[in-house]
Amino acid sequence: MTSLEPSAPQLVAPPLAAPRRFAASRRRVLALVRKDWRELARNRQALAPLVAVPLVFVVLLPTAVILLGANPAITSLVTGLQSFLDHVPAGAMPAGLDDGQAVVYAVVVFFLAPLFLVIPVMVASVTASSSFVGEKERRTIEGLLSTPLSDRELVLGKVLASMLLSVGIAWASFLVYAVLVNVLAWPSFGRVFFPTWTWAVVIGLLVPLVAFLATSLIVAVSGRSTTMQGAQGVAVLVVLPVLALVVGQATGVMLFDAGVALAAAGGLLVVDLAVFPLVARGFDRERIVTRMS
Repeated sequence: MTSLEPSAPQLVAPPLAAPRRFAASRRRVLALVRKDWRELARNRQALAPLVAVPLVFVVLLPTAVILLGANPAITSLVTGLQSFLDHVPAGAMPAGLDDGQAVVYAVVVFFLAPLFLVIPVMVASVTASSSFVGEKERRTIEGLLSTPLSDRELVLGKVLASMLLSVGIAWASFLVYAVLVNVLAWPSFGRVFFPTWTWAVVIGLLVPLVAFLATSLIVAVSGRSTTMQGAQGVAVLVVLPVLALVVGQATGVMLFDAGVALAAAGGLLVVDLAVFPLVARGFDRERIVTRMS
């Protein structure tokens, strides 16, 4: 028997409402990213460190190590290198290397791997530190905060603008580094020996995760600071674990291999997923205006 009572109206959201909102949000965030990149391109003072830091790790250090090889100056310059060579775990380095090749392989493959993570942190410390403080100095903060961007979109746009640039510079530096070390070391090794699986994890996983964490923390502090120097100070918190990896490797406590790199990537992923929501929730437009005014 069919009921004659009218059925209750069913409220169904338009199927394209959520995708449209997401697309609109993405456009707003990307517009903010492009704006920050244009402003950074006009700031020559900020661009100088973005070139200087990779130059040291990518060109100067590996070139000096490869050209000097087994020269005692290298083992004395790189702290812990001789101790590492004396106690290197079996199978960590290819068999049959002479003294000069062992020095080059140890520095290029092991010692510079964790230090390479400093590049995205240093880039982030330059770009992300000016995210909101720089807007205030340029007298554009009021206009930015009055845009249709939500608080989460503002934070995400600022983080992505710095994080993508940091990762891009780190990846470009890696390509230069890979070509340089293989070319310079070819007369000694006679083959391509770089990159290794450890470096694949470092560049593919650790660099983006470290860049995202550093940028998120610096952007969060930038919203509460009145100077860029105050925001840049938080970069030390990210650099310290990197230095701990270097010290642990130099003292023989821990070898920075693919397993350690994967474990570090897993831990960083958890930290990143926890930190960004906290940074987004802690963003307060009114507080930024009052503290920077």
